[in-house]
Amino acid sequence: FTVDRGVMSNAVAYLRENLPSITADTDAGTANRLAYILYVLGETTRTFGEEVGEGELGRANQLFSYRRLLDQYGQAFLALALRALAPEVESRVQTLLSALADSAVLSATGAHWEEAQPDIWNMGTDMRSTAIVLWAFAQLQPDSASLPGGIRWLIAMQREGYWESTQTTAWVLLAFVEAMRATGELEGNFGYELYLNGQPRLDGAVNAETLADVQELRVALAELLVDQANRLVIERQPGPGRLYYNTQLRYFLPAEQVQAADHGIVVARSFTPVDAPQTLVDRAQVGDLIQVKLTLIAPTDLHYVVVESPLPAGFEGVDVSLKTTSVVGSAPTLVNRSIEEETGWYRRYGWGWWAFSHSEMRDEKVTLFAAYLPRGTYEYTYLMRAGVAGEFRVMPAVAYQMYFPEVFGRSDGGVFIVD
Repeated sequence: FTVDRGVMSNAVAYLRENLPSITADTDAGTANRLAYILYVLGETTRTFGEEVGEGELGRANQLFSYRRLLDQYGQAFLALALRALAPEVESRVQTLLSALADSAVLSATGAHWEEAQPDIWNMGTDMRSTAIVLWAFAQLQPDSASLPGGIRWLIAMQREGYWESTQTTAWVLLAFVEAMRATGELEGNFGYELYLNGQPRLDGAVNAETLADVQELRVALAELLVDQANRLVIERQPGPGRLYYNTQLRYFLPAEQVQAADHGIVVARSFTPVDAPQTLVDRAQVGDLIQVKLTLIAPTDLHYVVVESPLPAGFEGVDVSLKTTSVVGSAPTLVNRSIEEETGWYRRYGWGWWAFSHSEMRDEKVTLFAAYLPRGTYEYTYLMRAGVAGEFRVMPAVAYQMYFPEVFGRSDGGVFIVD
């Protein structure tokens, strides 16, 4: 866009006159703001030349020495500022990019960045920081392994075409545009084939007409090899663009053989008599009330989490929301004290059991939902009553991200006997 040089010169002069100072005690918000201003000054100087004012390389180098003050997105801005102001200091740019790559939160289906605490004054959030970091990687290191995973994570986080706020949405769109430029996705033109155990199962082509098409292949477990490796091979033909793919494997075991699993979420479940909550049981009499306690550990912040705890056949859930029910259940409670004491953020803003925005007592299971679940430990208890005698299989309790089902955890399965 054509802008009067006088206007640009005045804007640059204003920013230079209002550069915040930096010391070892500077708060993160101020340091992040300085990094952004230095980026703007560097880009302005590179685009318009020194006729609108010089960049602040000295201040950028000083901020690099205090880079521990910066949040993730602040480091991304500083890397861009250094590249614009002094391409010869590439080693410092790479130091910042390496630190960002190492701090990425990786899962089976995505990558994102989390800040120690939100930068409220600069409208910072983890989602916005992820977009800014990807925006920087797309410009400075487009072959970064974090770029595809971060793009997929952001795509999954959108709601009806936007991301949590207009500020975040703007940064996400900027990141996507830079990523498409870097990878040449819009000019995609190549073919691909998929082979399973040496047999061709799928093929296709990516071009201007098929760019948005998605192909899906389902293979029954019975078609896979037993007691030997199954080989899935995807061959991409030469040509510009990028191929995105995802694979999932689902299988089922008898309940008593299922062991607990942790793939990004830890889930445990226990059964105790109502009148002896410290005694674990796997046997009850018809009519007994059993308290079920679910323990959920989220090592990282999670989005759109579903928790499902199946009721053993022969039991029915006790819905404490009914006015005719005399027994009172307890709500889930955040008990991660270490994070609360360290940051104070949880204590100030009261994240706790209400992170689960919805719960349901169904005929066959109890289900909890959370649109956003901060990292921490959660406990949820409910009651069930033994109604039919018999030996019943107990399916494991599971927790998973609705849009990233590969991020999940489950408890042990088992057997419960009712006399």
